[in-house]
Amino acid sequence: MATSQDYTPRLGNGGVQRFELQHLVCEGRHTLVLAGELDMAAALDLEIQIVAHADRAWSLTLDLSKLSFMDSTGLHLILFARDLCQVKGAEFALIPGPRQVQRIFELTGLLDRLPFQIELAT
Repeated sequence: MATSQDYTPRLGNGGVQRFELQHLVCEGRHTLVLAGELDMAAALDLEIQIVAHADRAWSLTLDLSKLSFMDSTGLHLILFARDLCQVKGAEFALIPGPRQVQRIFELTGLLDRLPFQIELAT
């Protein structure tokens, strides 16, 4: 059973929600579900969550499927999360984002070098 523990909205100009982060735990696996725009404005929120959960998780997954935008700051944070998990001995995985997000990984040559989960239809 999954439990939701954290929810952090990031508001942009005019109070419009631009980024949100949800922390889910299922059978000891921690997943950070990222939604909206992952850019400089959201970076600190995500970095804090990555550090907090990498320290206590044996498995950390970043779910990019609800992102509408990601820039190089987001890419840097994903690489930071991967490296931190490696240092802490935790498993690390990514759930792919929409086409416009995945394109960043293609352009940087990281698509085949990062641990994307491929869900099989049942």
